Amino acid sequence: MPKRIKDFFIKLYIRFCGRPGRLERAIAKARKLHKKTGKRYRVFFFGYRYYVWTREDIRLRIKKDLFRRELKAGDDFNHICFFDTNNPNAYVSNN
Repeated sequence: MPKRIKDFFIKLYIRFCGRPGRLERAIAKARKLHKKTGKRYRVFFFGYRYYVWTREDIRLRIKKDLFRRELKAGDDFNHICFFDTNNPNAYVSNN
């Protein structure tokens, strides 16, 4: 029974951390960084929070064995990102 209760609270926590307000905040951060540096930024949800990463950030995490080595920073991560500054109309938020 305690495991079911713990799982219930974890689901609530993930739901709270993945709420639309946080996604919009991450998208705004990605747009701001893109405007400042001109690089392509993507928004991901890992480890109960949203992250804004460039291709270099993804490659660094692959080198540190956070992701599998056979994953590529391009197409493999395009399918799981929530927002992409190069193609904003094809993702979750159309703002």
